Amino acid sequence: MSGQNLTAADIARLETLHSDLLDLCLRLEDAASDPTMARELRDLADAIPPLLKSVHDLEERLLFPDFDRHAGSCFAAMTIERLKAEHRCDRLAAEELSLTLKAVADGRCGLSPDTVARMLAGFQESLRRHLFSEKIILESLLAAKDDERKIFG
Repeated sequence: MSGQNLTAADIARLETLHSDLLDLCLRLEDAASDPTMARELRDLADAIPPLLKSVHDLEERLLFPDFDRHAGSCFAAMTIERLKAEHRCDRLAAEELSLTLKAVADGRCGLSPDTVARMLAGFQESLRRHLFSEKIILESLLAAKDDERKIFG
């Protein structure tokens, strides 16, 4: 993989985007407890896809290539491919959830409130797990760079 090394500004931007996603998860939890909040649902529907795209773009452009360069193992390449596949699934789920939330906000959703609440909970749980995985990658990368060693070396 090619690409540049992560800079302090890149790391700060990534941490901000990850924090924004975690805040989104909290908002999703609130919406899951009361999926009749039309305005909040529309705001969430509009926020989810572009925020996820911003995070994924930064990770795939900077974090993953830098991780791969410092890994010292083919395990990194396999991990990166798995995370990219998860990104694709997350984006599809985000689009589906966005459309569903807009339909609920407009009063034209045929799904039960319980089903919508489960969609919201499942999506935010998946995001949290994914963010945790990438946080471990980032911390491993930074620790290895600090010690001037390969991540898996």
